[in-house]
Amino acid sequence: AEIHEPTGGAWGGTYVNDKVKKMIEGIIGVEIAKKLTTDDWLEFMRVSVQETKEKMDGSVEKVPLNLPHTFISAVEDAGGNVAHLFRGIHGMEYNKKKGCIIMESHVLSKCFKDPLRCITDHVVGL
Repeated sequence: AEIHEPTGGAWGGTYVNDKVKKMIEGIIGVEIAKKLTTDDWLEFMRVSVQETKEKMDGSVEKVPLNLPHTFISAVEDAGGNVAHLFRGIHGMEYNKKKGCIIMESHVLSKCFKDPLRCITDHVVGL
């Protein structure tokens, strides 16, 4: 077996997290997103993305994306309504009782597309 040095390419958890973060920032707005701490984002990624990526095999049409309480509070403190923010965007719905967004799986899978392509291209080039 041949061992190669790490290349630091555009793949992995950090790259996916950045894509998901930009998607959510686009929905809730940059000003509200700025109010969230690094710990808020890390909790969101840990809870939501980790649990959700297991369902990204195309076997389910919609996936839940759990929202930490701090996300909901930041939106409401800014005078926003979480349900209205997510309604109609990429088929998203907000489930207040569960504190999550229900979204079409293909929307979230787009966040994984570029890293998978980069990994494939890198491996082919070895």
